Amino acid sequence: MRVAYVSAHGCPLAPPGAGSAGGMSVFLRNMTQALARVGVQVDVYAASHGPCALPFDPGPLRLTHVSMESAPTFAADLLAAVEAAGTDYALVHSHYWTSAEPGLELAEEIGVPHVFTGHTIAAIKERAGGTPEPDARKAAEDAAVRRSHSIVTFTEEESAALCELFGLAPHRALTVPVGVDVTLFSPQPRSEARAALSIGQNERVVLSVGRIEPFKGTDVLVRALALLREQARLVVVGGREGEPGVEWLRDEARASGVSDLLDWRTAVPQHELPAYYAAADVCAVPSLHETFGLAALEAMACGRPVVASDAGGLRELVRQGETGLLCEPGDAAALAGALAALLGDASLAQRMGAAGAVRAQHFTWDASAARLAAVYEQVVSVGVGG
Repeated sequence: MRVAYVSAHGCPLAPPGAGSAGGMSVFLRNMTQALARVGVQVDVYAASHGPCALPFDPGPLRLTHVSMESAPTFAADLLAAVEAAGTDYALVHSHYWTSAEPGLELAEEIGVPHVFTGHTIAAIKERAGGTPEPDARKAAEDAAVRRSHSIVTFTEEESAALCELFGLAPHRALTVPVGVDVTLFSPQPRSEARAALSIGQNERVVLSVGRIEPFKGTDVLVRALALLREQARLVVVGGREGEPGVEWLRDEARASGVSDLLDWRTAVPQHELPAYYAAADVCAVPSLHETFGLAALEAMACGRPVVASDAGGLRELVRQGETGLLCEPGDAAALAGALAALLGDASLAQRMGAAGAVRAQHFTWDASAARLAAVYEQVVSVGVGG
């Protein structure tokens, strides 16, 4: 089976945490390789500049960059790129709302089923307390849910939310959890990681990984740091110098009087992240909502306890009191209390970290790919008219 992936939002090669790139880039890169190992070849058509083809083992994965001057030009250039490739696809799978309409047009043009994954959904974000999303996004997501043959989500909670919000029949919302590369993300000696990253061996370190923005709860984490009263250093890995989010983070730290406790590091490639997790005492994921929570899973795979918001996919991933602690989204005092509990009890943190590493073994990319391949088989068997 060969599948066309449409990603108008970003490229699978983009480093997560910089600009608008996040977990979706990690998903696209890892899932396509894992699918190849179970016999599903994926061609990715991603927004960028200039054509590019990269071989992946086993089997080639073709990555074609499509110009993203505007939505209409992307759709036209996408169709032209597919026609030039001359490949027969069994289905089209579009990722994120900006890909929905181009993906639907492509699927209809070549006469194959269409699968949609939102990665985040505007109505769910707004319900979780996020800022109002553009009407164009809401319309695109509504059309994608109505016109796609199946919707692939990452958690049962997201599937249930889509059924509630869009009147979607339960059999059309299919859950496939994302994975983690447990050969890359695994427990490492803390002392070596701290030495490599110039972090003091006796410091207590809270780590945050990912994009820096209000919906990720970065400001809540800064206020929690202030409540800890110099008990910890906050290492934030994400963003690039000059990005608005980085300046906003620094402003929040100044306003809370903890600039001296903030250690901001630029976004790094995936292969460099395990050292940061290893260096931390605890990983914080204080988002108002997370579709899944990839940073939490990576931290768990590295044997680190997690303090996260009791929201979205995080509550399905982090087991309260076993692999970490969950607290009310947006509550800086609750977040500070949970962090203090783990920072002040090394044996508790170690037990939760060890339990997290065991749990992470159930979330491999190969397991996710096998489930997604089964979804594709089901969609194709039903066909366009199903």
